[in-house]
Amino acid sequence: MTNEKNDLTAGSFQAMTGLTAKALRLYAERGILAPASVDPDTGYRRYARSQLQHGMTTDLLRRAQVPLSELASATSFPFDQWRETVETRPHLEDFCLAVAEHVTTFDPADFTAHASEAPALDWVGVVIDLDVPEDIDGRIEAFTGLAVETPAVGKAFGEALTDLGVGPADVCWTAVPETTTRSGGGQLLLARPGPAHLGAADREHIAGRVRSSTGQSVVPVTGTLPPRVEITFTAAITDDPTPVEEAAAGYLHVLAFEDYVGRRRLTAVLPTARQVVHAATWFSFDAVDEPASVFDVLPPAPVA
Repeated sequence: MTNEKNDLTAGSFQAMTGLTAKALRLYAERGILAPASVDPDTGYRRYARSQLQHGMTTDLLRRAQVPLSELASATSFPFDQWRETVETRPHLEDFCLAVAEHVTTFDPADFTAHASEAPALDWVGVVIDLDVPEDIDGRIEAFTGLAVETPAVGKAFGEALTDLGVGPADVCWTAVPETTTRSGGGQLLLARPGPAHLGAADREHIAGRVRSSTGQSVVPVTGTLPPRVEITFTAAITDDPTPVEEAAAGYLHVLAFEDYVGRRRLTAVLPTARQVVHAATWFSFDAVDEPASVFDVLPPAPVA
């Protein structure tokens, strides 16, 4: 039994696990990862928060090219046995397998939460379509391209804001958009403090500047973060993390956050973290600190 009021929408579950809508439908059909409930009238699916760890592990195992027939028991997956069958496969597949194994060891006691109050903040950003394919070779090619293209988009976006008279910022972030601007595929939001409203001409100027500079199509968006409490986490062991530990950190922070808000009955502003960097640009070598995963929650109600 689950508390439907606290269950996640399919969109939030996708954002938090990395799974796509297509994958969720397939896994439900195969009995690999069924939704906690399905609205009989609308067909909308909801997932229990307790399914997050299973969802993350399933996504990582698929990236490691584990067949669907082997995924029914992803939470108790025989990692050592499976490694014997993938010795000749590309290193990326084994890496995803190692990350998946690391995620299954999640323990909330390994993380310390840090909370700080923050005022409302108007922001402006652009949404980029990632178009990351499911297959490993396609992912390698796609991520290689994104490593070059995304910083160029951020630079052109900043130049467009300067054209519009928007001054520089000392903080910016990336995030999963709250709402999708097209069906299918992943998306990335590049955001920074700025005007919460843009006219049609300003939006076209931003999109045109990015398109002419990079060839990429983006959707300008604006919004306001409400007064909130920003939550970050530090791991018990932070010295010299391995590549696997670094790759697993994002997943583990989401699980730590879910445990944190669940125990305190807090309300998340966004289902996933913002990757915040204290610098004028998203991919700056002059950043004061490494990017930090920042989760936003609404302030708890005062005690009567």
